[in-house]
Amino acid sequence: MSNKYNEENLIHAAIYVPTPEEKAKRAEQVSAEPLAAMMFTDDRDSVLYGIFGDVPDYDNPKMESLWDEILESDPEEVYEYCFRKGVDLFMDDGKPVPGWRDVAVMLKAIDTGLLELA
Repeated sequence: MSNKYNEENLIHAAIYVPTPEEKAKRAEQVSAEPLAAMMFTDDRDSVLYGIFGDVPDYDNPKMESLWDEILESDPEEVYEYCFRKGVDLFMDDGKPVPGWRDVAVMLKAIDTGLLELA
């Protein structure tokens, strides 16, 4: 598989997955500050916000249709699509990052003009 990306410009989605230490710190903040609970995001959201600064709006029927397209696709094709678009979905253990399908949906939304990167 060839693409125009190399190690210098490929986004490694795994860098946005919180470490166990970061998760523990978040849990402490949530228990100490009730308002922090509203800012607490899960691993999926951390990855999406890290890459795109946003999460998919599945209330939008067009976005939902992209989600359906990704769900019906072979995961290997989704991995390759994201890689061709410059996003490496895999963590060091070889598993895809949380929200890998959502990453693909966001990339598809950009491709179709539904979303624009700032």
